[in-house]
Amino acid sequence: MFGVGYIGSRVVQELLFQGRDVIAVDNFFASDRRAIGAFRQAHAFSLVEGSIVDPATVEQALRLTADIDSVYLLAAQASAHPDAAPPEYSEEVNLRGPRIVLDAVARLRPGVPVVFASSTRVYGTALPDEVDETTPYGVMTDLAHLSKCYVEKLLEMYAAIHHLPCRVVRLGLAYGVAPVMKTDIRFMTAPNLFCYQAATGCPLEVRSDAPLALIHVEDAARALLWAGDTVHDAGFVVYNGASGVSSIPLIAEEVRRIGETRGVEVVIRNRIQRTERDGRLPTIRSALELAGFSPRRELGEGLSETLDYFMVRSQ
Repeated sequence: MFGVGYIGSRVVQELLFQGRDVIAVDNFFASDRRAIGAFRQAHAFSLVEGSIVDPATVEQALRLTADIDSVYLLAAQASAHPDAAPPEYSEEVNLRGPRIVLDAVARLRPGVPVVFASSTRVYGTALPDEVDETTPYGVMTDLAHLSKCYVEKLLEMYAAIHHLPCRVVRLGLAYGVAPVMKTDIRFMTAPNLFCYQAATGCPLEVRSDAPLALIHVEDAARALLWAGDTVHDAGFVVYNGASGVSSIPLIAEEVRRIGETRGVEVVIRNRIQRTERDGRLPTIRSALELAGFSPRRELGEGLSETLDYFMVRSQ
């Protein structure tokens, strides 16, 4: 497991629940290492602290056990926030790091499937009206999501040249409670940020009404594990992982509604002008669902648990 951040920690949690051993690598650039303290008490969990841009760290992790079922590549500078990291850091970790991991897997663990957590943002900052896995890449507005396109093609290349089973899961914007929860606004997804702001008495700033795909963090973890546990034939396969489509104004309004049921007054500051797409949300189709996988968690449920999480911790 390369990357034990927000989504990665939920993947680790699920693997441990299943009774499986986990070797994790993280440099804790954007996560508090104390958040995985409970994992470190588990006999089945091993942590290699370091970066995926360090070949020695990657090789150490891949050599810790003789038996590896799957490699999950989630380590990345994932934030689109302009102040999240210098461009050089994002490029180093997001572009060079995956190549180092793939080189090591091809050399040390040939035949082991590699599962990459990509994003539905590869379809563009605003989703097209109809989306499936054949939809072309759209226009990017930040390095973090642009790098997803590169790594997808990198996996496709390694599948062709080295016959690695490579699986890409294009995840919607994740929300909900995971073992690692961010409170630095530079690294929070919009749904979680709105819940955090509502719990701490801050207004919700709505700056875009572009439609976006969503997925609960539990379903994101399940989708990644499903991709890793499917038939390990060599080849490159892409799946969409999304449970629904919404927009920032609709998410803010839902947080406001949930806050009202808890006696919390939520102020929404609308910084956008309505567009001609009002009321029309795209449709996302997924080969995952055609193969039998289905999300379990809904947006309202996830926002409720997340707001409660932050309310308890803000008191």
